[in-house]
Amino acid sequence: MNIIMIDDSYAFDGATPGTRALGGAEKAFANLASALAARGHDVTAINRCDYQASVDDVLWVPFETPRPPECDVLIAFRKPELLDEIDDPAVKSILWMWGQPKILNQPVNQKLLEKHDPVLVFVGESHRQAWKSWRDFKEAVIVPGIADSYIDAETSKVPPPVAVVTTHPLHGLQNMLRLWQENIYPKNDKAELHIYSASLFNGAVNDRFKDITDEVAGARVANVSVKSPDSDSEMAAAYRSARVHFYPVIGSEFYGSTLAESQASGTPAVIYVGGGKTDVIKELISNGQTGYLVPDDDAFINLALKLLAEDTTIYQSLSRDAKTLQAGRNWQSVAIEFEALWK
Repeated sequence: MNIIMIDDSYAFDGATPGTRALGGAEKAFANLASALAARGHDVTAINRCDYQASVDDVLWVPFETPRPPECDVLIAFRKPELLDEIDDPAVKSILWMWGQPKILNQPVNQKLLEKHDPVLVFVGESHRQAWKSWRDFKEAVIVPGIADSYIDAETSKVPPPVAVVTTHPLHGLQNMLRLWQENIYPKNDKAELHIYSASLFNGAVNDRFKDITDEVAGARVANVSVKSPDSDSEMAAAYRSARVHFYPVIGSEFYGSTLAESQASGTPAVIYVGGGKTDVIKELISNGQTGYLVPDDDAFINLALKLLAEDTTIYQSLSRDAKTLQAGRNWQSVAIEFEALWK
């Protein structure tokens, strides 16, 4: 099949996840393209890349390049307007959603859906249920895959008492810092908290970040450090070198890429729920088996201390099950599920 995938975000290609940090959505786009090509399809990926290149048998071309003359399947990524990029009624159209699906009910997007009648692909059941359609469209739930770097991560050794955080600095990080400094570090001064944030690592000067930047700087005396997100192989190594992944429930999130990756690496999670909804998170972890959903400060502190303690029994049990249960979702499986949409 001649497959065209099209994204309108920023510059990357299929080699990018192996060389530097990349957003979860963009990595998914790149990984699916490679997986489809590996299954024998002719795949052209159109995005904001700077120049044409062939990566893993996928032809990556800049957005301004004329569209290929032949197309059997179009996979438009995130934006309904990209369906218009291949205006041929004979083409099988797929709109791969990632963020808030309510945008589909905007009048301009309703017209596009009516015109192209695409298959709508959601990343989880909670994602699909977040949209209420005005009529029946073809819908599918296809959970994103996990890159081999995380699935193949070795977890034979018990890591040191390190906790990792990958959340956006404005999504619950302040509370985690407070709990760490006041309740966790004082009871285990060998424990370390590693915050993976490009904004904080690069010294974001935005006023919105000032308070959290100051707090992170002050927390260095409590073994808190800021690190730059990196390539898949480097992040897999970081996860398997940690005992726990601290993760807050984020109301606007429909798929937690870094949480899925850390689970596949065998890193247990402690999810701070607070008053948030847990539907999305429950699709990524098994509560009590690969991590814990905690409702409040006390529960968070208690489980964090247990996972960072000298006795690693709890860690080893959770890590083993996380690796076993979460690491089977590779991109080859995802490609097969996409193929079923046009067969």
